[in-house]
Amino acid sequence: MKNKKIKWLTAFRYVVPADYERWFEELAEKGWHPQKVSQFSSMAMNFVKTEPKKYRYVVDVQAVPKTDYKPTYEAFGWEYVGQMASIFVWRKQYDNERPESFSDKENRIARNKRLTAAISFSFILFLLTSLSILTCFIWNFNRLTIGGLIQFILGSLLSCGLTICIGYVMWKISKNREK
Repeated sequence: MKNKKIKWLTAFRYVVPADYERWFEELAEKGWHPQKVSQFSSMAMNFVKTEPKKYRYVVDVQAVPKTDYKPTYEAFGWEYVGQMASIFVWRKQYDNERPESFSDKENRIARNKRLTAAISFSFILFLLTSLSILTCFIWNFNRLTIGGLIQFILGSLLSCGLTICIGYVMWKISKNREK
């Protein structure tokens, strides 16, 4: 049996923080633990097989964390697993009752609002790009060669596709704001 595996595009498959946390916890119960969470872990995350443990994971979005952010978590017994851009991953081992980090509804809603705000910038950027490409396409349609037409179509499909995906992520997070 292999004792290492890679999980691809996890940050894009589990966009709601509570879903991402639950996924980490299910893997930990099977003995799979992230080797290191880093900047590129949203693309490919390495896991190692060890003994199964009960961990409570926290996926926290902090674009500009305060200076006491890490020491506060560590003072309460949380282990820093790593960081992907502005997403911090923490864990805490437990036996009986699952520990809480975002124990009240207001803090969970605030965390999900921060994530939605961070994604909103990308959504607006891709939306403007899509509209610009489509405007140029319409404006220059009569002057395009077959190659230019293909480029515009591919660019439009890619840009619109990414805009739709990012919009879906924002909708899913907003829908699950209290999780």
